[in-house]
Amino acid sequence: MKQSKSRLSWQAITLILWRQDAEAMKVWKRAGVGSSAPEVFCEAQTPEGLVQGVVIGGDRLNDAWDRDGELVVFTRKSTIVRLNGPELSTLTLSACPKAFEDVMMYNDTRSAARQHIDRIVLKSGLTFNMLGHEKASAIWLDHARRLGCTDPEAPEMPVPHQLVWLGSGLNRALALVIAGRWDGPHEGFNLYHPLTLFTDSSNVVAVEDPVASEVYPVEQVPA
Repeated sequence: MKQSKSRLSWQAITLILWRQDAEAMKVWKRAGVGSSAPEVFCEAQTPEGLVQGVVIGGDRLNDAWDRDGELVVFTRKSTIVRLNGPELSTLTLSACPKAFEDVMMYNDTRSAARQHIDRIVLKSGLTFNMLGHEKASAIWLDHARRLGCTDPEAPEMPVPHQLVWLGSGLNRALALVIAGRWDGPHEGFNLYHPLTLFTDSSNVVAVEDPVASEVYPVEQVPA
């Protein structure tokens, strides 16, 4: 059931607005943090008033945002502001895990049929990207050879189709399984043994413990 937006925290609303803002998404991507969504929320008192938002860029120190440097914040009012730590009267940086859960609930409005169609689209795009990725396609070809297909141009060349989630919350990634323990054409790759994944950010990821890393078939986790 979809949550009412009026019941969401300001942190969750800010994340929803951030997802809808192309420029803010670009700023986050340029930050190069590695996560698919920003996770640190900011409340700062500036000479112009209170700023509340999510940190999408700025200076880093020891793998964290530098409180004494510049912070780029996407605010709950859908603006992008730059804050200089030493100039702020107060500054609070914090995580809000519930915001991610609320966003997932708020966005979960698709019918089962629509979700099925969306999965096919996502899977097709991932497969296309994977086959164009040198390292991932080489790993997949090794798997195909073990199945007896030595010609990558052959009509019987298997196509990756096992779609999984990796991780949790807004940082959850979609991925195709491209290597691992093969249990047959009906069972596919075993999700309880080490796997190699190709993610929706075009990364090849080796997962030693799929359970601890939260690898699930897409059907088992809300999209």
